[in-house]
Amino acid sequence: MNELSEAEIEHLIERFPLPDDRDDAILGLGDTALALGVSLPTMQRYLKIGLPAIKRGGMGRLWRIRLAVAWAWRQALMTERVEKKAKVQRARSVLTCQRR
Repeated sequence: MNELSEAEIEHLIERFPLPDDRDDAILGLGDTALALGVSLPTMQRYLKIGLPAIKRGGMGRLWRIRLAVAWAWRQALMTERVEKKAKVQRARSVLTCQRR
């Protein structure tokens, strides 16, 4: 996913709100990974591919990530992947039908 503007981030949060049992918070890398139910390497990969962060970490500095943004961004990523898979499946089905 590309870098997002503030308006795009707010739209994602509206589209994919946090579950009712979770409160929004500013978290570090490990706590965000725990809240999303992913591993630290997955969380680091998300940050590399565009997960917005309030403050980037590294070299002794802590990451600061808003949970609502991370949740919405991940939900959007998962939705995008599911839609791409469905599109590929439809294309394969069409090709299979044309071969017969």
